[in-house]
Amino acid sequence: MNYMGFMFPYQAKAVKGYGKDFKKRVRELQPGFLHIATWGKVLARKENYVTVDRSRTDAYGIPIPLVHFTFGDNDRELIKEGVENAREMLHVAKCALVVDSDSRPVGLGSHETGTTRMGKDPRTSVLNEFCPSHDVKNLFVVSGSCFTTTPEKNPTHTIMALAVRTARYIASETRRATPD
Repeated sequence: MNYMGFMFPYQAKAVKGYGKDFKKRVRELQPGFLHIATWGKVLARKENYVTVDRSRTDAYGIPIPLVHFTFGDNDRELIKEGVENAREMLHVAKCALVVDSDSRPVGLGSHETGTTRMGKDPRTSVLNEFCPSHDVKNLFVVSGSCFTTTPEKNPTHTIMALAVRTARYIASETRRATPD
């Protein structure tokens, strides 16, 4: 709730009218405006994946990633239920519903993860639990891409913890492999 700043009157787009009455209504709503949004965990599905477009490159000549993504049935139901719950809360609180949205998932508050999944089986994952590649010797991938799943929250602290764990693993393996 209220994850947007109050400097911009978001409700103005939904307020009917114009002129003096319009401005008055927008101002009346501004200090007491409650914004509720529904966020949900999108299920991992094989239909959602990332590829590389070798015909298009970034400023450094590196092929750009292409994200192939669609919401699934569960994702749509999750958002629909969240919107219904928010409407019910507002009704019980006797709030006026000023801006109403539909129940379709729109936009992405997205933290892309899972493109180099972590796991024990090289057939279904790219990295093991300490982030080295199953297939490429001495390649460690420390980012959100190793997550098998993630909530909608910012993954920065988890990535930092993985980086520390991976660095400790590399140091430990280096000490073990280096004779005294």
